[in-house]
Amino acid sequence: MLRIEKLSLRLENFQLKEIDLEIKKGECHALLGPSGSGKSTLVSTILGLKKPDSGHLYLEGTVIDRWSVESRAFGYLPQNLALFPHLNVEKNLRYGIRARKRESPETEKHLQELIDTVQIRPLLHRMPATLSGGERQRVALVRALAPQPNLLLFDEPFSALDSHIRRELWNLVLRIRQEYGTTMLLITHDLAEAFYLSNNISILIDGEIRQSGQREEIFFHPSTEKVARYLGIRNIFEAKYSGKLGEKFLFDVPELGCTLQADNPPHLPGDKQLLAIRPESIRLSEREDDENRIEGEIETLPMGSSTLGIFKPIQGTGTLELQLHGYTPLRQKKKVNIAIPSKEIILLNE
Repeated sequence: MLRIEKLSLRLENFQLKEIDLEIKKGECHALLGPSGSGKSTLVSTILGLKKPDSGHLYLEGTVIDRWSVESRAFGYLPQNLALFPHLNVEKNLRYGIRARKRESPETEKHLQELIDTVQIRPLLHRMPATLSGGERQRVALVRALAPQPNLLLFDEPFSALDSHIRRELWNLVLRIRQEYGTTMLLITHDLAEAFYLSNNISILIDGEIRQSGQREEIFFHPSTEKVARYLGIRNIFEAKYSGKLGEKFLFDVPELGCTLQADNPPHLPGDKQLLAIRPESIRLSEREDDENRIEGEIETLPMGSSTLGIFKPIQGTGTLELQLHGYTPLRQKKKVNIAIPSKEIILLNE
């Protein structure tokens, strides 16, 4: 559908560096990244507001680098929604259709279906200033979809909403994609939003795509330290590869004062490696033969039904964040054993 190949763009003090990105027809692809990573710059380039210094953009196999914004016929839903305050809801909805000269019986039928799907018919004669935040989002969504765009870009439009309204709109976006097969690019820094709405995810950090793939692959197998830390993994340690035990690979981890077994081989050349452990991969252990069993104590244990605690090994100088689901009768400073399945040890590339 949309393919970006080796796209680079230098601004005054920032650069997009050889961006490769593919958005397949009918999917929702999430572009995740921290503030200042280049998300908005890339969106402007995709829309045609900025021209790349090198590289190409392809729409259905056709190069569109020099196409105008209008010729690309992309829908855009920005954070500020950009509803026209002097037009009522119905006139806002029809604006894009008229601007692109897409008026036809088919487009009118599509618009009326969208109005009913998103449930905004009672709002048609209201002015934007009289709408709630959730209502404005629904109107802006229909306006972006009404001209039947080749691609709909969401530029963090839900970030200012309350959590319950945001979840309602997520479900609405999923329904629209299923019913209309709309191809979407979601720009966000919200991990939950990206994993809820998207099929595939790309991580953009410092102007570079650091990893792309299916959402489960990104979540469970981050490739580098930067990606892992962006995804919220704090358990990252230097390790030394020390050989094999049967089918397992052994890594000495000084900070934890132990040797860990992993299913995957070392990724970096030489002995020194980086490994990561997701907090939810760690469990309490009551069996001495559990894999990667470590003795220590609970150093910090916040209250809650799904608590993030700090575990301090008896040996070593480091700590581990661990996620304990449900009620666990633990006390701070209590001696416990934990275990980490070898398949959950993540080897990082850098």
